[in-house]
Amino acid sequence: MLHYKLQIGCMVIVLLIFVLYFRGRQKQKNLKRMTSFERLLFFSLLYFVLDIVTVYTVNHLDTVPVIVNNILHLLYLWVIDRCLLDVFLYVAAILEMPLSSNKWKRIVFLPHYAGSLIMLLGISSIEYKVGTMSNYSMGVSVIVCYVLVLYYLGLAYYVWKKYRDNLPKQSRVNFLICVPVFLGAVLWQMFVPDALVTSLAITTLILVAYCAMENAANSALIQYHEEVIFAFSDVIEGRDGSTGEHVKRTVEYVRLIVDALKTNGIYADELDNEYTDYLIKAAPMHAFGKIAVTDTVLQKPGRLTTDEYEIMKTHTVKGADMIKASLATLEEPGYITMAWQVARYHHERWDGSGYPEGLSGTKIPLCARVVAIADVFDAVSQERCYRGAMSLDESFAIIEQGAGTQFDPLIAKAFLRIRDKVEKVFYQFQEEM
Repeated sequence: MLHYKLQIGCMVIVLLIFVLYFRGRQKQKNLKRMTSFERLLFFSLLYFVLDIVTVYTVNHLDTVPVIVNNILHLLYLWVIDRCLLDVFLYVAAILEMPLSSNKWKRIVFLPHYAGSLIMLLGISSIEYKVGTMSNYSMGVSVIVCYVLVLYYLGLAYYVWKKYRDNLPKQSRVNFLICVPVFLGAVLWQMFVPDALVTSLAITTLILVAYCAMENAANSALIQYHEEVIFAFSDVIEGRDGSTGEHVKRTVEYVRLIVDALKTNGIYADELDNEYTDYLIKAAPMHAFGKIAVTDTVLQKPGRLTTDEYEIMKTHTVKGADMIKASLATLEEPGYITMAWQVARYHHERWDGSGYPEGLSGTKIPLCARVVAIADVFDAVSQERCYRGAMSLDESFAIIEQGAGTQFDPLIAKAFLRIRDKVEKVFYQFQEEM
């Protein structure tokens, strides 16, 4: 019995994903060069076409010329390896693994080129066997194809093991679910060559990749969520007389600080890509609790009394409680924990004299220590209802003087070293006002 139904069914699924993906892609503004997922889609569709064609030709040896069968099978084997190469490139891309070095380029591409040449030279060695389920091909070209499949799967496993923390936890779980099906289909095909089930492996991976990472609806929902957070944060911050851009500037300063820390290898063990992504998304929520502070305190033009200051300090605890209560069932636990930490601890001080818990040093979560510097710098450099704006020199001096007392000294020094970049962001927002 020929396996046309399996191949056709898998191709229909991938075609549907192809259509859905590009319909969503057309709505996006950044339609530039082909992505790794798009290359994988393209070669997968080519693979299904050749798979269906070769299933036919290998089972009609009496009517299909040998040279035609050989050429079609050579193309089919080459496309299989190209698909596995693109599987690896896609895994490397989503894990944000750098492949720019000449060493990695040789490791990744040289085997594919060498294998392609060997398969081409071995075209005449392709043999056709009669199986119980279907006829199938064997020979040097087929063996080389299998070797390359195992090679790229091994590379993908190495990259996954080393860089998997760069991927959000839920996405990691989604990909791991497809591993048994993918590997099972590949190994089944190798040990039972007349099964013709390779299409199951490719289809499973593409389906999981689309649902977990490439779905335009999910991307739009994430963007919408972030825009709502920014808008809500702006409204809250606007109550104390800020311009409404405080949140956006603070996030940009956080982004610059994180880049500076990573460039200089500071807190490298903590600042992986997932942590950085969570931090940048959590930074706008640092002052959520201000919504629970009365206008008479928040908008008071003069100095706060002791009692009023105690009321103001409650915004850290209330903000953290709001985040945990409102978002805990909607977001990833790691992200919620970080947003909670940022809201609760961004007024703690390195010397332990801050609030609400009087934490000191590295007992203060790293995310809160980063946001503290960005928040204070922006606050002092902008006009508020209770005071005028400080100059940039004065604002940077606040950070410098607070290093080791109010702020983490390593983060403060990293911030001061990128003064030119900070000023660039500052003036860009000034021009937009």
